[in-house]
Amino acid sequence: MIELHVRPGPALSRADFLATHPPYSIALDGYVHGEPFLVAREDGPFRNFNHHEAVDRSCTIATCEQSRRAVLLGLYDLFRSGGRRRALLWVNDCDQDVCLSTWILLNPDRAAEPLVRKLTQIEDLLDSSSGTFPLPHERDLMGEVRWVFDPYARARPRLAGMSAADMRQVIGDVHLRIDQFVIGRAQQVPLDGNYVRLGGGDWWLVEVDRLQARERMIAAGCRAAVELSARTGDRHVYSLWRRSEYITWFPVREILDALNAAEGISEDDPHRWGGADNVGGSPRGVGSRLTPTDVERVVDRVVEQAVARTGRIEPGRKA
Repeated sequence: MIELHVRPGPALSRADFLATHPPYSIALDGYVHGEPFLVAREDGPFRNFNHHEAVDRSCTIATCEQSRRAVLLGLYDLFRSGGRRRALLWVNDCDQDVCLSTWILLNPDRAAEPLVRKLTQIEDLLDSSSGTFPLPHERDLMGEVRWVFDPYARARPRLAGMSAADMRQVIGDVHLRIDQFVIGRAQQVPLDGNYVRLGGGDWWLVEVDRLQARERMIAAGCRAAVELSARTGDRHVYSLWRRSEYITWFPVREILDALNAAEGISEDDPHRWGGADNVGGSPRGVGSRLTPTDVERVVDRVVEQAVARTGRIEPGRKA
């Protein structure tokens, strides 16, 4: 028995997860804060697959590939009870990595199939690089990948207000499209997504209407950005990213800390700006009170300090 549980909200600590969830629980992609772990107890095992916090992002495989490799290496030899597979999958989001990870764990006998491997490896490269990894120009293939995850791309502007049922619907819709992709029957979605520059300088502050807008930004020379993807009342949903850790003048972790301070969010508040070394975002599930102008002011200050400290200048930037 393999079950999927969707609970929107902030990430749990490792201690809270182990204390409040039953054995045979598997946390996915930020449901539990921190590095991956495996705990084998007498009453049953626990697993956390994650690549967000406490890791070197570009050197750590995405949650979907962690899950696929785990299945191939014997995850369900351990997650087994009464002679049957047993796992409770826990997620607090419905993004591409979550959708593909849950599909693999729900369909473990298909993890070794060539098209499952291909889709997972593409998602791994994109997710680990904040969607900026330069992939070969296989237009048909990338159009199919965009089609697979299009239900999430369409739902993303509503993410801050989505219920568990809403997220489960998105995950289910993507699962149906993965079913088609892995048997060679995927459709295609063209590259579609626009952005409006609101501010920034060498980094970009933009408002995006579709997730694919990032591909257009990369093509236009963007190397680091803060994206405003949704507004709900006085709440804003932001993502921030840089192409890699080699863009030292855009220190994501420092920016996240500064945004938490600007918003008056304490270190023990579960609704915090969070992320890893190359990508992060506003508090999950609730968004941020900070306006784009507020965010620009904070990020500009941190970037200015980083440039002064590292002395590293982006190619093409005037000294």
